[in-house]
Amino acid sequence: MGRIIFLYFVGILALSSIFGVHAESPYRYYDWEVTYGTISPLGVPQRGILINGQFPGPTVECDTNDNVIISIRNSLDEPFLMTWNGVWQRKVSWQDGVLGTNCPIPPHSNWTYTMQAKDQIGTYMYFPSTELHRLAGGFGAFTINKRSVIALPYAEPTAAFSLLVGDWYKTDHKELQKKLDNGESMPMPDGLLINGDPSNTVFSGEAGKTYLFRVANVGTMSSINIRIQGHMMKLVEIEGSHVLQEIYESLDLHPGQSLAFLVTLHGSAKDYYIVASTRFDRTSIDATAILHYNGSDIGPSHPLPVGPTYQVHWSMKQARTFRWNLTANAARPNPQGSYRYGGIQITKTIVLENSVGEVNGKLRYGVNNVSYVNPDTPMKLADYYGIPGVFDLNTSRDQPTPGPMISGTTVYGTQLHDFAEIIFQNNETDTQSWHLDGHNFFVVAFGAGTWSPDVRRKYNMVDAVWRSTVQVYRNSWTAILVSLDNKGMWNLRSAIWHRQYLGQEVYIRADSPDKYFDWNVTYGIRSPLGVRERVILINGKFPGPTLDCDTNDNLYLTIHNNLAEPFLITWNGVWQRKNSWEDGVLGTNCPIPPRSSWTYRMQAKDQIGSYMYFPSTAMHRADGGYGAFNIHRRPVIALPYPVPAKEFTLLVGDWFHTGPQFTNGVANMLKYKLDNGYGMPTPDGLLINGVPTGTIFTGKARKTYLLRVSNVGITASINIRIQGHTMKLVEVEGSHVLQEIYESLDVHPGQSMSVLVTLSGAIKDYYIVTSTRFMKKTRTATAILRYKNSKVSASGPLPVGPTYQVHWSMKQARTFRWNLTANAARPNPQGAYRYGGIEITKTIILGNSAGKINGIGLNKMYYGVNNVSYVNPSTPLKLADHYNIPGVFNLKTSRDKPTPGPMVLGTTVYDLALHDYVEIIFQNNEDTTQSWHLDGHNFFVVAFGADEWNPNMRRKYNLVDAVWRSTIQVYPNSWTAVLASLDNKGMWNLRSAIWHRQYLGQQAYFRVWNNEYSVRTENLIPSNVLKCGKVAK
Repeated sequence: MGRIIFLYFVGILALSSIFGVHAESPYRYYDWEVTYGTISPLGVPQRGILINGQFPGPTVECDTNDNVIISIRNSLDEPFLMTWNGVWQRKVSWQDGVLGTNCPIPPHSNWTYTMQAKDQIGTYMYFPSTELHRLAGGFGAFTINKRSVIALPYAEPTAAFSLLVGDWYKTDHKELQKKLDNGESMPMPDGLLINGDPSNTVFSGEAGKTYLFRVANVGTMSSINIRIQGHMMKLVEIEGSHVLQEIYESLDLHPGQSLAFLVTLHGSAKDYYIVASTRFDRTSIDATAILHYNGSDIGPSHPLPVGPTYQVHWSMKQARTFRWNLTANAARPNPQGSYRYGGIQITKTIVLENSVGEVNGKLRYGVNNVSYVNPDTPMKLADYYGIPGVFDLNTSRDQPTPGPMISGTTVYGTQLHDFAEIIFQNNETDTQSWHLDGHNFFVVAFGAGTWSPDVRRKYNMVDAVWRSTVQVYRNSWTAILVSLDNKGMWNLRSAIWHRQYLGQEVYIRADSPDKYFDWNVTYGIRSPLGVRERVILINGKFPGPTLDCDTNDNLYLTIHNNLAEPFLITWNGVWQRKNSWEDGVLGTNCPIPPRSSWTYRMQAKDQIGSYMYFPSTAMHRADGGYGAFNIHRRPVIALPYPVPAKEFTLLVGDWFHTGPQFTNGVANMLKYKLDNGYGMPTPDGLLINGVPTGTIFTGKARKTYLLRVSNVGITASINIRIQGHTMKLVEVEGSHVLQEIYESLDVHPGQSMSVLVTLSGAIKDYYIVTSTRFMKKTRTATAILRYKNSKVSASGPLPVGPTYQVHWSMKQARTFRWNLTANAARPNPQGAYRYGGIEITKTIILGNSAGKINGIGLNKMYYGVNNVSYVNPSTPLKLADHYNIPGVFNLKTSRDKPTPGPMVLGTTVYDLALHDYVEIIFQNNEDTTQSWHLDGHNFFVVAFGADEWNPNMRRKYNLVDAVWRSTIQVYPNSWTAVLASLDNKGMWNLRSAIWHRQYLGQQAYFRVWNNEYSVRTENLIPSNVLKCGKVAK
């Protein structure tokens, strides 16, 4: 027990450091004392669990996204926990309140639950999860109301009532626990209660008005039917899902389930019975409450309304009528039906059969003949601290297993965002009820007998109800589909509590895969353009190794800097969700010192697509050190095109000679020239995957291949084309686009895209050609597209690039449009995010500037934004912000629009709120094409235009299907307009992708911020953070 208590207090310290008291979303505080007290719900005095002296406990009421802080003082003489049935605890299973995630609160001790009602509405409940405490009370309602901006799919009711309905025992819960511990079976309940009373609860309303009744079955054993004398019930919500609004005379509600219905008081002014009765038992038990019309002096009259006379068939038939309302909103503005679960590929099937048997001569319940035993150490803590021997993922059983019942600690290992099919098989003669913490699931089918794969054709793949607790009828099965999109350790349990107590539960561990990379960064000699020169190698490779991962993978990249100078790598286009700590630019990270190592820890969260990495320090990027970063879809996500036969990566970019007087590489040569006022030279050539010619891509005739193309160069826009073949554009920096056909494509510095190419020609070799754009002298590189078994070499002439310049390129760019019906990293269509209807909160006009600064390097050219040339402070902005170090940057000095006058030096940081929706205008009054990149976000490219932007141009914006990307070109003497939802908290670099301009000051930072100090909005500062500048002192 000492180990448990130690971990418990470590958990308190960890959580107190994570969660603060300032928030963007409202905070609601509850202070509860849990005690024993004498209650007499069935007329017999007995010991009950009270919360603040109340039985049932107080209602928890909040709005979507509210932070809920509940401090519990356990004044019992035994350990105690509370769980929040149906509340998802997004990404914080630490707060779930079950023994697999939490140490119990010791007697006469306090603990505070800190949770958020994230993205939820609906009717829920809480109750004790330890031992059989639930049978003594301690339960209550947990109601999550919609935000004011979200419309209800029905008229606002006059008021809402909570009905906590459940079975009850006169016997003390410790006596019942003793019976179970001794191997005896659970007796039948003695009665039913409505809000803690069998007959005296009154709900009052006005005639002609409509009321919302929130009903939860807080009982521990019995299914219940509820009905209202002389009134119909319109079902509107089930456990957070709005459902089709059918009318019912009575409704079945199984243990652990919740729902809400509307009742209109259309009868004569008198009192009416509300009746609850048990189901599927030989002897029915009733409880009543009163629906009282205001002004009525006529009491309710008998007979009580009769419940259903049919048993399982009637109930199953009713359950099939519960269907998801596809057009209604729930917690978010988008319709529920925008999540098309029926098109998602199942990644895992688990068949769970409830089992009953004996272990060591005593009655036990289980799953697939394994009766669960709680280990001393909660599995979530064991998982977090790497403690061995607590659970074993290899011992879980995915199918019913014949043989005797055994004891075990069953944990199913799944990957985050697995789309699982779970079959609950019930071969017993009692109806079961199952609940999954942390998630809702789609109840796609009920059926009699034994489930088989053939019944999948009967699944409801369109509008199945989405809930967290489901019944399984006797000698029957229930099939559910669940997207395991909530990372953590989650309890899947029988909601019939004595069965759960005796082992009928398991856990599902939803975790992201971890991928590890170990990179050695060195200098080496290569001859990219036929001239020996020093380049940057990663693990001896030029270009560096391709980084491949899947959506949501956790990536650990250890960089060993064997250079003689500080070094950083940045991950161009990879969002680093809530994690600008790992962005790898000087505004967020101290550089890795020479001969030192550092590990990037990041997640490819909610992304797919083609990206790149490269050095961000000084001019290192001109020496190499770059490579491809490909994020692949999860298997459950459909592609909007047939799966290609293979993928090829093309890293295309300009390259420079050093010349005989420079022996220390291109980067040092360019740095010397730029630092001493020389202009940037013209590139000496182009490379494809590190060479100007000779790269070969081999495929089979009639097959289709995906080519991932990135412009890793530092100055030149590039056009790419393939001899004798067209290219179908399918993806641009993580966005699926409308699949137009192109003969050639312009790719600007820092940009990436993917094209499909079908090998439809004669069996021979063909040239892949890249050439520079918008330059007086065109540079060219070639590669070979080789058909398998080709014996014919590629022959000229090379395919000709576009003869028109800016007008042709801008016209092509306008054809890149978002594919509204395609999925990207998530199952919902991209177009479910209707960016055109969001109100702009801020407009920033950024004019790229070039000039000299008086008194500073008189012969040196500087570049800037709105006539401010950015200077990196010695202390990274992110660290200065975190440690509140003054004098590093000043939020009040940023310029929101072009400012006439001389160029000045400064450290521009724009102060922006989390979830600001920002219009950014890139204004280019120079004669060269520019390219701009924003870290941490994608943006919608809503317009290109010539000359000066003005507000009248907004009427020409594409507010429907603009491409969503992170790097955008700005043509000479032109402007580009983008819209960005700043939904990623952190310090984010906005920079010129033309690297010498970035090096000489053409960049700024966006500080995207709110006052919520919580891991929900931003990751904690890494434990391995490098410190420099004022932080190092």
